[in-house]
Amino acid sequence: MTFLEILILIIVGAFAIRFSFKFDMNQFLESRRKIKMEQLKNICPHGHMDMEGNKISFQSSFESPAGTTRYICNQCGLIVNSDHQINRMNENILKNPESFIERKKKFVKKAKKLKLC
Repeated sequence: MTFLEILILIIVGAFAIRFSFKFDMNQFLESRRKIKMEQLKNICPHGHMDMEGNKISFQSSFESPAGTTRYICNQCGLIVNSDHQINRMNENILKNPESFIERKKKFVKKAKKLKLC
């Protein structure tokens, strides 16, 4: 190979690498944040517990905006379509309050990492 052929090969190789490995850091960070937000919705406890005397009560954080039949969690933004789903979530939490405490700790930790609280 001549010097000119080697030089052309290096230039063509550099262009090929440049076009095939184009990486957008902002797009990567945004997609990673979306994934983390979806994970946050899965571990959100969707409410808070209160002590009323000797009883433990659970207050749901779901609210229905005016004019809709859907419910939105104030903490994580999860959208639920029916009362049945909310009641099922609340019953599971009341049956096992320890899982609520664990989920709340995980939720707060992840939310701090995402700078939500």
